[in-house]
Amino acid sequence: MSNPLKYGIIALPLLLSCLPQAVQAATQNGTILIRNKDYEQCSLTVPGEGSGKLTQYEFNLPDSSCKNIKPRTIQFDGLPSAATILITDGLGCDLEDAKFRLKLRTTRRVTSMPAFEFEDLVSFENYIAPGVLVLEKDFTQDSDARDSTACIRITTSPATKRPDPIPATQVKEAAYFVDPRERFTCGLHEVITARLHRGDETDGRTAYICATFKQASTDLLIGPLSWSNKIIESSGTYYMCPPGKVMVGRDHWNDENGSTTYACASLKNGSKDLEIIWSDGWSAPQGEHESGFACPTDSFLVGRYHDGDEEGPTRYRCATAQ
Repeated sequence: MSNPLKYGIIALPLLLSCLPQAVQAATQNGTILIRNKDYEQCSLTVPGEGSGKLTQYEFNLPDSSCKNIKPRTIQFDGLPSAATILITDGLGCDLEDAKFRLKLRTTRRVTSMPAFEFEDLVSFENYIAPGVLVLEKDFTQDSDARDSTACIRITTSPATKRPDPIPATQVKEAAYFVDPRERFTCGLHEVITARLHRGDETDGRTAYICATFKQASTDLLIGPLSWSNKIIESSGTYYMCPPGKVMVGRDHWNDENGSTTYACASLKNGSKDLEIIWSDGWSAPQGEHESGFACPTDSFLVGRYHDGDEEGPTRYRCATAQ
C-alpha cells in the first residue's frame, strides 16, 4: 500500500521551490513606454500586483525622464491586473485644466499592449487591446491628445484590504516675514502651509506660514532636507517636491529671470516616513505681485508654478499625509 504521507514529504521541497517564482510573477513591475515621432523614448515603471501604490509621472517637471519628449505613442509591457491608468494633458493631472483625459483599467494578470498613438486611443469605446479596458474619456477632438500628454497617474490594487490610515493633522502655526532675495527655511519640524507676496522679486515683501503636524498623539518630525537643482520659473516651469517629500524652504536669486531652488524633506512618525498624497489639481492663478495662498486645513505645500515677471500667474499645489 502506498504511503500518502511519504509522497507528500517528497513533493514538498518541489512545491516550495516553485513559490519564489510564483511570488515574483505576482509582484514584478511593469513598464509603460512613451515615444515621440522620432522614436526617442522614455519609460515609466508600474508597481507590481498587490502593491497598492499610487504613482504619478509628470512630464513637464525639470527632472522628468520624459521632459524633452513630445508623447506620440504609448505601449504597455507586463502591467499587473486591476491597475487604473489616467492619461491627460492637464498640468499635474489636474482635470480642470485638461483638454483631454482617458482612464484605462487592466483586466489580465499580465497585460501588454502594442504601441498606439495617443490620438487613436481616445477613439476606442471598450477594449483597446486584450486586457486594456476604457473606463472613461473626455475630449473635443482626437487631435487634442496628439503630442500633448503631460501626466500619467497609475493606481495599483492592494493585495489585501489595509486598515484605514491615520491622517496627519496640523498642530501649531508660525509666521515668517522675509526678504524675497534671502534663502528661507521653516523652523524645526515645520512645513510650509501658506505664502504671501507683494511687489516684485527684488524689492517686494514675502511672508510664509509654517506649521507642525501630528499623527494621532505623536508629533511628526522633518527628515534631512535636500535642495532642488536651480530652475528658471519665469519660463513657466513648475516645481514639485519628489514623491514622499514636503516643502520646507525656498531660495530665489535676482529678478524674474534669476534662479530658484526649493527645499523638501520627508515627514516622519519616529523612523517611519508618512505617505504624501498630492492634491488632484493646482490653485487658481494669481498675479505674483499681489498673491496670497493657504493650503486647506491639515494640508501643506508640495508644489509651485510661476510664469513671467511679478505680474505673471502663480499657482500652488497642496498635499496631505497619512
